[in-house]
Amino acid sequence: MKILTWNDILFVLNTGDKNKYFENGTGISVGSFDGLHKGHRVLLNSLVSSCKNENLLSGVVTFKRPLPGIKHFGDYQGDISTLDQRIKLFENIGIDFVIVVDFDDAFASIHGADFLDILKNACNLKLLAEGVDFRCGYKGATDVQAIKYWTKKNNIKTIFIEPVYYREGTAEERVSSSFIRQMIRKGFFSTANDLLQRPYELSIKNHQTEIEKSSIEQVVPPVGIYHCRNENDEDVRIEVKDKKIVLNRKSDFLLFNSL
Repeated sequence: MKILTWNDILFVLNTGDKNKYFENGTGISVGSFDGLHKGHRVLLNSLVSSCKNENLLSGVVTFKRPLPGIKHFGDYQGDISTLDQRIKLFENIGIDFVIVVDFDDAFASIHGADFLDILKNACNLKLLAEGVDFRCGYKGATDVQAIKYWTKKNNIKTIFIEPVYYREGTAEERVSSSFIRQMIRKGFFSTANDLLQRPYELSIKNHQTEIEKSSIEQVVPPVGIYHCRNENDEDVRIEVKDKKIVLNRKSDFLLFNSL
């Protein structure tokens, strides 16, 4: 899988030096994809399948940090997945390339139609796949109706996926990264892992056995004692305290199994 930056894309656009990698055309989906949950997988599996049928490269435009962590930092609960974790998950799904955006004021100021023009001209965009409530561009002003107008005008095919819902008894909840963050924060790993379709993974590489919670960008479960598995499939006892995380053995990552 090829990994590019937004600056790589702008270089192609500004120099007029067409990237031969994109010469047969691409299908792209844009989003934070934090956790790459069931809803994301429905969307990206549809993208990959359609691209194979159309002989296109499948790609994702994503962000170094999920956008809620940038736009709503004060009340943000943490990332579900690190960028490295997301990239591995994209590769496992069959995505051909990932464009990583370091979200800043310059990127935030791009209007939606201009953003889509960049993808069309730099990446030879032929197919766009998104959720039905997707928005892009400056202040999220470009909604699906505006996107449909642009794609029709530019002869770009589209896939728009309806939300996926989680049902337990009579309760129904839309599958979303924010809902999964809540489940992890409450220690409800059975629900979180069901929606992620894998155990929640907390990256603690380069940390010792006593970790300041403030140094972790991912969602941390509530105060308590947990038994996890690490990268060597060893049992790790982890105690989450008010301000610290204490482990009984140094590990690169921890898998929180369903309780």
